[in-house]
Amino acid sequence: MGIEISDIVGLSKPLTRLVEVISKGVGAVSQPYLIRKKADAKAYEVHTIASALKEVADKYHLPVVFKGGEVDVWQKPEDGTLVLNHDLPVIRSNRRVDYQQRKCQHNIESITAAAAEELAGESDVSSELPDEDWISRFFRTAEDVSSTQMQELWGRILAGEIKKPRSYSLKTLDFVRNLTKDDADMLERLSKLAVSYEGWPFIPCHNDKWLADKRKIYHSHYFAAGELGAMYPTDLIYRTFRSSEINQETFIAGNILLIVDRAKITSEIELPVWKFTNIGKEILQLIKIDGDLDQIIELGRFYVRQRAVVKVADIIERLPNGLINYTNVREIHHPGKNV
Repeated sequence: MGIEISDIVGLSKPLTRLVEVISKGVGAVSQPYLIRKKADAKAYEVHTIASALKEVADKYHLPVVFKGGEVDVWQKPEDGTLVLNHDLPVIRSNRRVDYQQRKCQHNIESITAAAAEELAGESDVSSELPDEDWISRFFRTAEDVSSTQMQELWGRILAGEIKKPRSYSLKTLDFVRNLTKDDADMLERLSKLAVSYEGWPFIPCHNDKWLADKRKIYHSHYFAAGELGAMYPTDLIYRTFRSSEINQETFIAGNILLIVDRAKITSEIELPVWKFTNIGKEILQLIKIDGDLDQIIELGRFYVRQRAVVKVADIIERLPNGLINYTNVREIHHPGKNV
């Protein structure tokens, strides 16, 4: 068993747990792993040297990084601009390896700092550490993530796994590793429309025209998500009111609750859906979903047309036992009438 960091002065329990995970993943922890460099904190300093940095970057076609009062110039492996003599192959190789290692280190520090920011507002965390194989896979992958947007995503994954181990499978890590920025943007757009029924997320597709006209979501987006593995590749059907004993169905979208009472419904109602896969379900945990009220009203009107009585409400609390407290209940009517 490795050494546990059980009490680090000045750090909350979630951040202490993060330090433990980082130490298991990379072997050592320093301040940059936990503290994101805030641009606004050094605004004057950055402004003062900005023109000088730009001049160096433009002149030598190199990335230039300002760190704690020092300028760090990273030479691109394929760029020989600063090489003024004929170095031996071993020197050129060492230079390339050094650049790659520093870039990997920078990537890991950016991701762990993003995770620290996610955990900063938490007061408690699971006493269980993430699986060591998971930690190893995470950091092996994290070192190659250079995009700021994707680093934010990986930071949220690390924070989420620390808060609740086994939230993200190894398959999901592999999935995210292969995501492009465009893929991530597309999945975020789809995720904003996620609705949950019996604990599983989906997008209602009973009205393709509404999705296209109001949200610019088309079948092509669904097919792309299916090819990635985040959604099932074919339209599916949810059978609601499938038993005469079921008098009410409920749907959840972010902080919105849809309550459908059977009323005059006499038979099973089939709802066409685009369903998220297990991987897609895990990805949804990374995205803040408030719920799309207009979309939920449109779903409610689908059931109103089936002669159900439908109400929408605002969720104010989710209890550990699965129950929900809600308020501001209002009825959904046929199109053309107020909610």
